[in-house]
Amino acid sequence: DEHRDKKGAPFDARGWATENQKDIPQQMNGSDCGMFACTFAEFSARGAPYTFSQAHMPYLRRKAALEILQARLLL
Repeated sequence: DEHRDKKGAPFDARGWATENQKDIPQQMNGSDCGMFACTFAEFSARGAPYTFSQAHMPYLRRKAALEILQARLLL
């Protein structure tokens, strides 16, 4: 457990709510986990429906690179 290793104590999850959603985009390979995490975070922050899929990852990867280079979000 990373928290225990770094902080010397287990993570206290009290006060955190968990939510399991059905019918959300699924990662279909072993290399896009970071892009899926970032894309879920972006869509969640915007309150947008999860309308992306594995097929969108090449585009979203290029978009993320451009956003980093330009230091601004492209919506």
